Amino acid sequence: MNASSGDNLSPKIVFCALNSVSVLVCALAAILVFGLKLYGKIVYRLSLYQVLAALAFSTVETLQILFVEYDQLSEAYRRLCTAIGLLEVYTEWVKLLFTMWVTFHLFCFAVLH
Repeated sequence: MNASSGDNLSPKIVFCALNSVSVLVCALAAILVFGLKLYGKIVYRLSLYQVLAALAFSTVETLQILFVEYDQLSEAYRRLCTAIGLLEVYTEWVKLLFTMWVTFHLFCFAVLH
């Protein structure tokens, strides 16, 4: 049985929709932090950095729906798809960095206080 193009596309559309919801939630959280001026405390600032990293990661993941059939498109789309892949790896590492930073800060706070 051969899978049709529609069968392969539906999980990717669901993935894109979930990432779009994640983008909206992260944007709302960032707006609330700025609107309520909670960024003055270090804990809220670290949380804001984590939310902004998640926002960037979700945005890059949402852009992947543009490249479902990239091997059948022009060379420009292949290059753009490669750039999106690079951005994805970069945002994953940034998110990991901020997670390590929050963990280190909480560990130091627990040990020193």
